[in-house]
Amino acid sequence: MRKSLLAMALLLVGGCAAPMATALPAQSPGAATWAPWPAALHDARHSGSSTSDGPVKGTVRWQRNLEGAVTPGPVIGSDGTIYASSTAGVLHAIDPVSGQDRWTYDSQYTGGGDLSVSPLILPDGDIVWPVPGPRLLVLSPSGTLLWSVALPGTPTSPTSVDGRRIYVGDLAGHVSAVDAGTRSLLWTVSVGRVSYGSVVTDGARIYTTADAGVTAVDAGGAVVWQRDPHDDITEVSAGLAPDGTVLLGTNGSHEWAYHPDGSQAWTAPRYITYSSPSVTASGLAYVGDHGGTVTAFDVRTGSVVKSYRVNGQEIWSSTVLDRNYRLYYANQAGDVYGLAPDGGVLFDVNVGGPVDSYPALSTDGALIVGSRNGVLTSIG
Repeated sequence: MRKSLLAMALLLVGGCAAPMATALPAQSPGAATWAPWPAALHDARHSGSSTSDGPVKGTVRWQRNLEGAVTPGPVIGSDGTIYASSTAGVLHAIDPVSGQDRWTYDSQYTGGGDLSVSPLILPDGDIVWPVPGPRLLVLSPSGTLLWSVALPGTPTSPTSVDGRRIYVGDLAGHVSAVDAGTRSLLWTVSVGRVSYGSVVTDGARIYTTADAGVTAVDAGGAVVWQRDPHDDITEVSAGLAPDGTVLLGTNGSHEWAYHPDGSQAWTAPRYITYSSPSVTASGLAYVGDHGGTVTAFDVRTGSVVKSYRVNGQEIWSSTVLDRNYRLYYANQAGDVYGLAPDGGVLFDVNVGGPVDSYPALSTDGALIVGSRNGVLTSIG
């Protein structure tokens, strides 16, 4: 059954070695934020897009081992510091040039699995770090614990539009709002039994995946709508386009998109995905799948703009893009790829273990990737 679905999906989305001929937008895929890469998939909408150039040569600048699987995606502060943790529960503030620690903080909490959970950098440089406690820890730029907030379940990646109101989901199917000024939990709402996704937001609405569907929550903590297309469970985050279109990826055979009022915008065939979508400022949604294909959908119509496939290895990590639509992603064989906008392979670097996490792009042209074997790699 899975093989027949794969064949159908690859045929329908153009999953061949050469990408489709549709032109990419002239508009840059990314928008500026207060740090080079302050959150999971770059920003509160999960654009996965940098305003800087990414690497083209595939030179390994450095590699280093952390204490456990580096499934949390790294983030990058305004001074270039890389913040990455492992499932052993230690947060590392890492010098981007040498790869050495500037400081570490041991939360005393450990976690396992392949969940891609990232810290959040606030505009003042404080670091909001989700740990299995379940808590949000807030550290100073020098690594001192400032405050913390208890949560009803193990948190996923937090996000914020303005650095004052922080939104976070958890594995028990809740969404919570935290006020950074008062250092307090404002509200919590249940959206399902289990959620593996991180929330996305435009500040007015918060969207998250849970069970087999997607939920919209308003800024006061009320559920606005819930949609379940009955296309298997979802294990990825939602994506949010600039026009308000919300994406839902599932373990089924389609990608789903909804208007801000909850009405269905479109659906498009694809293979099973564990890859959270990156939705660019120019309105493209990049989705990796278990067939080794990355598909770029037009979020307005659901039509395929580009399709990239180097090999058939499963893609669990999300894709990221630089300002020129160079595409970066990794697979379960440990291959990290850089592709030109037309699909030509710029580089293929093997990091020695499966990659489940979200990569990050720095302003000095480095791709930072964590892998399940405990290795963090900087590729220039």
